[in-house]
Amino acid sequence: MAAIVAFMLFGLGILVLVLRRDLVIKLLALGLVNAASILFFVSIGDRPGARAPIQLPGEIAVLADPLPQALVLSAIVVNFAILALALVFVMILVERYHTTDSTRIEQEIAREIDEEETPCP
Repeated sequence: MAAIVAFMLFGLGILVLVLRRDLVIKLLALGLVNAASILFFVSIGDRPGARAPIQLPGEIAVLADPLPQALVLSAIVVNFAILALALVFVMILVERYHTTDSTRIEQEIAREIDEEETPCP
C-alpha cells in the first residue's frame, strides 16, 4: 500500500515540476519527489515482525534488511544538500531578475545573450 502512495506522490511531484513555472513551487515539488522515493525505499524494506539485524547465537528470528535503511539515510542527506543548493540558486536568480517565474527568467537570459552577441556601432 505504501509503495502505491509513493508512486502517486512521485507522479504528482513530477507533474508539478513539469507544469508549474514558479521556481519555489518547483523546489517544493522536488522535495515531494524526494520524499516519495524515501517512502518507496522504506516500504520495500518493511518486514512484519522483523527486528534489528543482530542475531544472538542459537536464536532464530526474522531480521530486518539494513540495506534499505542505509539507502534512506543517504538519500535524506543528499536530498537535503540538493534542495539547499537549489534554494541558493533560486535566491540568486530572484535577486538578479526580480521574479520567480522560470519563463521570464529564460526570456531575460536570452535577451542578455542577444545583447552580448550584437556588436555595438
